Amino acid sequence: MEFEHLKGKLPLEAKKAMRWQSIFTHSLWLLATAGYFLLVHFFDWWSIIGWISAGLLVVSFIIYTIIAPNVYMNVYSYEVTDTQIDVQRGLFIWYHTKIPLVKVQHVETLTGPIFRKFDLASVKIITAAGSVEIPALGQRDAEALREYIARLAEVDDEDE
Repeated sequence: MEFEHLKGKLPLEAKKAMRWQSIFTHSLWLLATAGYFLLVHFFDWWSIIGWISAGLLVVSFIIYTIIAPNVYMNVYSYEVTDTQIDVQRGLFIWYHTKIPLVKVQHVETLTGPIFRKFDLASVKIITAAGSVEIPALGQRDAEALREYIARLAEVDDEDE
């Protein structure tokens, strides 16, 4: 069964940001593995654990830095209408979430240091049942989408 993607797609900067997040995480893993090999040298521990960690590091790096950002860009889409928010994501298992705007309680934008470097932000939509995040939109697009959803859902701004 083929699924039709929704109109909203993630910007190309999102792929770069995902790669940098992965590089940062894998750098920490590399430091931990190198530290383990240093301890093996001084304390005569089993080196097989370090080699397993190094092998898993290489496989994980290939998957999460090279393959996953390309795939994620193709399997994630969203759309906001006057009555609901639709979010589709997934590769093997497709998740299609529909949130009626009358159920929205709170809308916020989130950004971290890597996202800020690429001028990206995520929009988090909160309902009584949970939340859905639209990740890695352009900063201005995320703020505009947050305001648009808040206006349609009649959510008050907490700063006022």
